[in-house]
Amino acid sequence: MRALGIRYYLLIFIFPLCFNTVSGQNERSLNTTAVSLERTELRILHSDIVDQDYELLISLPRSYADSNHSYPVIIITDAYRSFPIYKAIADVFSMTAALMPEVILVGIAYGGDESNSMLHWAVGRTRDLTPSRNSDAESWLKKTLATMGFPDAEIQTGGAGLFPNFIRYELFPYINTHYKADMENKTLCGQSYGGLFGLYTLFHAPETFDRYLIASPSIGYGAGVTYDYESEYAKSNLDLNAIVFMSSGSLEKGTMENILKMKDLLSSRSYTKLKLKTVVFEDESHTSCVPAAISRGLIELFKNY
Repeated sequence: MRALGIRYYLLIFIFPLCFNTVSGQNERSLNTTAVSLERTELRILHSDIVDQDYELLISLPRSYADSNHSYPVIIITDAYRSFPIYKAIADVFSMTAALMPEVILVGIAYGGDESNSMLHWAVGRTRDLTPSRNSDAESWLKKTLATMGFPDAEIQTGGAGLFPNFIRYELFPYINTHYKADMENKTLCGQSYGGLFGLYTLFHAPETFDRYLIASPSIGYGAGVTYDYESEYAKSNLDLNAIVFMSSGSLEKGTMENILKMKDLLSSRSYTKLKLKTVVFEDESHTSCVPAAISRGLIELFKNY
């Protein structure tokens, strides 16, 4: 990914964070009112496992307050980048179009104020969502952040071994304790490094989630180490019990080739319990295909719910 690409990602990511600040400034001059996402809460959860304070964006269903039943849970990586898209689509699909059930959305974010939230996101996701240490990736991101005004950023890769433990042993119990959540019905959603993490979890602890939305996964990371994980899983397991949606845009050629290769590998295993849908979105790039992946992915994952 070129430096221009990461700058574009960071700008897209930081825009929602700046929204409330901008709204506040406009309120003084234009007599406007700040806007928040309805039925959405912000909570802080400290992880002893990762030694990190995570911000959780939690959106509750429309029927939540008046209902006694529990709801499926969707965990979203890179929350400040994609959470509003997930919420808008899930609200429409669950009520207006009846394409999926009402769900509890849980977005994982890294906090920070307007001046450093972008930095926290870039550093946090690079650590938590990558499966192995990669000095080239660390050096590249450090240089990129320096050009954006963060010369002292400390970059570390390879934290995907700890991050699933945070999710299983700290996040899941927290959600189960504080919300009417169906913890037997969980979905993981991620794009780019988030998709890479989805595959890492699928091949190391697939039982962690029932459904996986894996959009534009960075399978080429670490000289394609994800292929090794897939091979190792196949040697030790006769089946893979998961519903998986995997996608890319046709304009991200390397990613597209990788997901099609992964599709062929998984199909060759003849797993009877694996339900896999793979889609390539025509004329879409690594960035522009995100809304399409979320929309189609949620439909595919829940269409037989």
